[in-house]
Amino acid sequence: MARSMEIVPSGELQKQFGRYSDEAMIRPVAVSRNGRVRFVMVPVDEYERMRRRERVAGRTEDLDDDTLEALRTVEPALECEDAEANISRA
Repeated sequence: MARSMEIVPSGELQKQFGRYSDEAMIRPVAVSRNGRVRFVMVPVDEYERMRRRERVAGRTEDLDDDTLEALRTVEPALECEDAEANISRA
């Protein structure tokens, strides 16, 4: 979702729910209470897409030998090394 998110106070959402529910079909609508965002309204298909992308943590003991070896030998990308050098200089 590259579109900017609109932030609306909860009282305003209650008054104009239809408007903001329609808006949420186009871009995320953040709902705030006392100046803090409490939740975000998105279309159900976007919510389902995000749910499918959730990752489940696993234990290394459950990985096969080939996967463990691949993890042991992986090299960081050049961008990672550049970022690490920048952090070190800060």
